[in-house]
Amino acid sequence: MTGHCGRLWRHLQAALVALPLLLPAPDAGARAADDPASRAATVTLVCGPLPFVSDGTGCERGIGAELARAACDRARLTCTFQQFPWPRAQKEVEMRQADILIGPFRTPEREAWMEFSREHFYVDQMWLFRAVPDHGPIPGADGLSHVGVPLGWAVGGDLASRTGVTLEIVCTVDIGLNLITAGRLDAVAAHARAVARYLNEHPGVRFLPVGQPLSVQRSYMGFSRTFAGSLERRLFETAYESLLADKLYADILARNKPFPDMRTEVATRGHQFTNEP
Repeated sequence: MTGHCGRLWRHLQAALVALPLLLPAPDAGARAADDPASRAATVTLVCGPLPFVSDGTGCERGIGAELARAACDRARLTCTFQQFPWPRAQKEVEMRQADILIGPFRTPEREAWMEFSREHFYVDQMWLFRAVPDHGPIPGADGLSHVGVPLGWAVGGDLASRTGVTLEIVCTVDIGLNLITAGRLDAVAAHARAVARYLNEHPGVRFLPVGQPLSVQRSYMGFSRTFAGSLERRLFETAYESLLADKLYADILARNKPFPDMRTEVATRGHQFTNEP
């Protein structure tokens, strides 16, 4: 028995040595797949039709959309982009049907179901906008009773607690501004870039911000809870942060100015408007 077992072991050793020679060598693609940093992962990004952040029909234009696409390329991630109405885009990430939401403002409510990038890429001041009449004084912040708030927007401020003010949800900023011109709303809460686009398309009307800013909001990249702890999130965010120090970022900002005098300091990302419209 001992000699028989010894012969079997010697035969088995010889077979094990020869086995690798019989197997095909792994190709370069397989070797690359073993390296987590080099593999191509599929990441789903969603956006809403928000002016200058994720504009266009498929998140292909705008500051946030262009940064997100560049980050995917720099991180060597395979990314798909879909545009939905803003509330639906948020729901896609909340329900974990999408990985990244482009451009959300950071709020405690959203932090319950989404993580945010460490760095923001845009700063907005939220205002109440009122129509300027053809004749008569420019309206102020007094006398407001019906204020429109765009669906899914985080506007901040004390609107909900103002005495005598009724908040009405409007589907979009454009619809809210139309309701002002129709006499059905007194003001709409929005940021200046959304109103700037409307004014470009409706040169016969004027809207001005009144009172003090409601809040200052920053645009981030938002990550679903399942995606937030992944390698792909780290690769994306590293690439995204490197872009914020890149000339490409300044070029994107320069191409997406709602106003000629908009400041675009790359180092601080303090993209405020020097003069409100």
